[in-house]
Amino acid sequence: MGNPDPRDQRLRRMKWWATSLLLSAALVYALAQVFEPRYPWLAWVSTTAEASMVGAIADWFAVTALFHHPLGLRFIPHTAIIPHNRERIATGISQFIESNFLTSAAVVQRIRDFRPARTLYHWLLRLENAEAVATYATRFVSYVLNALDDERARRFLQDAVARRLRKADVAGAAAQLLDVLTENQRHHALLEGALGALDDLLAREDTQAWIAGEVARAAPLLKRFSDFFQLNLDERAALKIVELAVKKISEVRHDKEHELRKRFDSYVADFLHRLKSDDALRRKVHRLRDEVLASEALERYLGGLWDELRAWLAADLDRSPASLHQRVTAMLEAIGNTLRADRELQAWIDEQILRAAPALVEEHRAKIGRFIEDQVRGWQEERLVAELERHIGPDLQYIRINGTLVGGLAGLVIAAVTEMLRRSG
Repeated sequence: MGNPDPRDQRLRRMKWWATSLLLSAALVYALAQVFEPRYPWLAWVSTTAEASMVGAIADWFAVTALFHHPLGLRFIPHTAIIPHNRERIATGISQFIESNFLTSAAVVQRIRDFRPARTLYHWLLRLENAEAVATYATRFVSYVLNALDDERARRFLQDAVARRLRKADVAGAAAQLLDVLTENQRHHALLEGALGALDDLLAREDTQAWIAGEVARAAPLLKRFSDFFQLNLDERAALKIVELAVKKISEVRHDKEHELRKRFDSYVADFLHRLKSDDALRRKVHRLRDEVLASEALERYLGGLWDELRAWLAADLDRSPASLHQRVTAMLEAIGNTLRADRELQAWIDEQILRAAPALVEEHRAKIGRFIEDQVRGWQEERLVAELERHIGPDLQYIRINGTLVGGLAGLVIAAVTEMLRRSG
């Protein structure tokens, strides 16, 4: 048997005090009535006690009628008010919370006072928090990989992914990606980067010497001609070829209107058009996709990566300096330090949250209100009464206590005023 609810104990204690006062007033009234013939002044005590009993009984009835039928008398109207009005109470509570606590202005102000970015970096900079997140992340990933290690699960995932990829329009996706890459001539940045790297590579003497040697070895007629005339024309000719190549690349790099750039644009545009409309090319791309997916070499490669990743994560729980746990902890700490030092980033995070909050509140506050309403409606009468009585019952017993005391005082005052009026008349 569990420990009793402290709220129930407090409720019983307050009921005992209120009932004790009522019984005390009844006892005083009885004693005053018995001894009043001998001590006439006890009439005032009797009147006060009588009024106290009336006040106590009236307030007991009022408080009890909120939750129950007093003395079980169901024929008395307007009793067990809360159970009989459960639907209206549920609607009223939900509307009250929705209208007063879940307004956009209230939530936004609460978030603004909370200062999300500042709270976040303070939380991240606490080592125990970062370590807890890292522990959960490592365990979760390790658990998932171990769970999926079953051959049936692995085969199912591979087949599901393969089926999905076989249905994917790879050619169309590639065309959309290339559309983005080529919009506003973005692809020229890639071309210039490649040309710059190639230009730098060819400008190196060791690269030129290597290419010259390779060209010389690959040109036997030139070699025989230079050997016959005892000339060293092969390497010089090869170097000349390299110099011409370097010069041509430099021209393309620095001339935005170069003919080769126009050819490059034309080729890219034509390839994009073919990807979108040439059925033969699209079929070829998709055939290559299917061949790659059906490749045993690819399957073995991905399987090896999977096994290595699992083994790495399984051994990672040792908390070594290079482990995933330590890396996640360090990453979270670095994020916290970066966020603490960057006031502009803090402001940006807070602004984004405050900007998104009103729409989210308006979208979900009605649902939250309906949820609360449904929960209250779903409670049985006994549970509804018990919960409300636990929370407000002890305070309502003060009404009974005050009714006993105030009723007695009021009765005494009324009796005194009546006596004064009678004597003065």
